[in-house]
Amino acid sequence: MAWTIALFLTLVFGTLAILTSWVPPRGKLYLFWARSWAHAVLFFACIPYRIEVPDETAALPEAIFMSNHESAVDILVLFLAIPQDVRFLAKRSLFYIPFLGWSMALAGFIPVDRERKDRAKEVLHDLVDRLRKGSSVLVFPEGTRSRTGALGTFKKSGFLLALKSGLPIVPIGIQGARAILGADGMRLNPGLVVVRVGTPIPTVGLGVSHRRELMEKVRGEILRLTGRV
Repeated sequence: MAWTIALFLTLVFGTLAILTSWVPPRGKLYLFWARSWAHAVLFFACIPYRIEVPDETAALPEAIFMSNHESAVDILVLFLAIPQDVRFLAKRSLFYIPFLGWSMALAGFIPVDRERKDRAKEVLHDLVDRLRKGSSVLVFPEGTRSRTGALGTFKKSGFLLALKSGLPIVPIGIQGARAILGADGMRLNPGLVVVRVGTPIPTVGLGVSHRRELMEKVRGEILRLTGRV
């Protein structure tokens, strides 16, 4: 029943997002529908959640958000946890999903093709351009959902974006989502999702030589926010 309701809500809110995609500025109204969709799905799926956002982070105009990723539930709670005008990096296959993917494309979300590494520079240039226009970006530094729950190896692209743009990185730790819905599962289990948004980590003045140090710092913060250290 929960999956049927989720599909119905995706159809309804996806259609609304598509029909209003022409309203400028591009993507702003989409986030309203996306957050309404996320709230409705969590409500009807009976998934309780708690979001903790420090005032310093909530007041940021733009940032690069980085979160662990263990479950499809992550997307829902992240829409609600990030108040900024944000766009997600998402695998290209999601953009082919009727209504959901179509609305994401119209809203300016960024498709990532893991098989086309030759397009990495083009995607990075596009992201920097979007950041300069006032949008924030959400990156999953692991690149994909964790199958074990352990925090995987970080990819360098999101950190290069932060160093190139000079925007702060905001780490996010999600706890409990995998217990409710695993990376490969379809069954919903009872549980509470806790989203802890960290404080900004500045990147201004840092060069590429600081990338590894920055990656370790963000990794440590995400582990702390998920209660693993």
